[in-house]
Amino acid sequence: MSITVQKTIPAARMRQFHQMVNRWLEEGPIKLATNATITALENAGIPKDEQVAIIEDRDIIMKHNMRLGLISEVFAPAIEKAVKSSRSGSEAQDEIARLIVTAVGIQQGDDSELVTFNFMEQSEADAFKASS
Repeated sequence: MSITVQKTIPAARMRQFHQMVNRWLEEGPIKLATNATITALENAGIPKDEQVAIIEDRDIIMKHNMRLGLISEVFAPAIEKAVKSSRSGSEAQDEIARLIVTAVGIQQGDDSELVTFNFMEQSEADAFKASS
């Protein structure tokens, strides 16, 4: 059985997050890595359309990983508290990681993001739901 709990990442925080992601992808070391990747793909004779797809896929993966970091930043303290109320050690750590990695976020019209977590234990879901 899975118990669903939804929490919202405020619009201002999501706008800040998207600005940061865009800056990371367009500046500094990530831009240098992109240029190096494109040069390597060209040197390998990879067609332009495949190069574009590879870079787009890489950007999607990077954005997803950064989003997991945001979910962790915003919700990990409450998730840890909820999970550690009934589990300990590696079992607790595994469950915390599972909750963060499997969280589903849906952008709302106001730029906030509604994030859905699926808890396996009612007591953990209740403890998380009661958190701020």
